[in-house]
Amino acid sequence: MNIEKLARHLKEFTLDEIEMIAECGCKTELEHLLNEGKIVFEQNHYKYIERNDILEYGMFAPQDNHNPQLKFKDAVVGFIENYAKKNCKQRTYETYESIFRVNIIPYFKNIFIQDISQETIIRFYKCCRRRCLGERRLKNTMALLNQLIKYYQNLGVIDKTCNFQVKRLTDKNKFSINRIIFEV
Repeated sequence: MNIEKLARHLKEFTLDEIEMIAECGCKTELEHLLNEGKIVFEQNHYKYIERNDILEYGMFAPQDNHNPQLKFKDAVVGFIENYAKKNCKQRTYETYESIFRVNIIPYFKNIFIQDISQETIIRFYKCCRRRCLGERRLKNTMALLNQLIKYYQNLGVIDKTCNFQVKRLTDKNKFSINRIIFEV
């Protein structure tokens, strides 16, 4: 009898129960399944572990911060290709591309991503306000810029000195500089 199929069907059982159903000694096969991680023993019961319940984790070592200077426009292309295309729905991807092309890249086009600071972000915000961006578009623009910066900080391309969050601190439909929180 295939003990693994039986365990998968039962989901949770004791050694006595499975031996009674299988009508044979199952201890060695259960130990084998335990070693493979297909079942676990908790609170005097064996539990079958579905393959989709097992999470895989990767190990990522921090990279050297000796990266060559990265032009902002190239950083956006990398973000779009390596993050947005792979992790976002088509509509979200298109929105990201539009916000970058229309609102963000024209301001940052001659800047290296490593040179962006909190002062740069404040100047960019004020520029967007002068351009009369709508409240929602301004919030989305600032949030996307923050996402791009966090993406490259997590890759180790830029240091973590430029930290800000876009949060709702005022009325739902009102967006102002007060909704951007800078961390020191």
